[in-house]
Amino acid sequence: MKIGKFLSLGYEIEAQISGLYEKIATMTLDVPTSKTLIKISHEELNHASTIKMGKNFLREAPDIFADVDFDETELNRGLQECHELRDRVDENLAVLSALKGLLSLEKRFEKIHVGASVIVSDARLKQLFQALAKGDQNHIKTLEKLISST
Repeated sequence: MKIGKFLSLGYEIEAQISGLYEKIATMTLDVPTSKTLIKISHEELNHASTIKMGKNFLREAPDIFADVDFDETELNRGLQECHELRDRVDENLAVLSALKGLLSLEKRFEKIHVGASVIVSDARLKQLFQALAKGDQNHIKTLEKLISST
């Protein structure tokens, strides 16, 4: 898969995850947990915006990325997992199970972002993927704390 499609799928996934965090935030009766999930939802929207900036950079310098190719398997699996979790949340999945589902997604996408940062040679795009991976790591830590306190 070429990087343009990779970034488009990444944008879609980040937007989906943001919506999941927001939906789950409305399900919990614990106000601090809800506020934390809303905060992460906004961070996921920022991730989507960051990816959109990467797409703009790609349009400006397409030759830099001509030889970059990604395996779309993990992204497609991740997107499918997002849809499945959304369906389960819509069917009143318990908050704890929903948080565990989000944790699984964050771990998957951290690996994808780290892998992408290794593949690209452009310093700005490498930095973009590293920043996304760092955000995922922070979300993983937060989710693990929420899960352990639930």
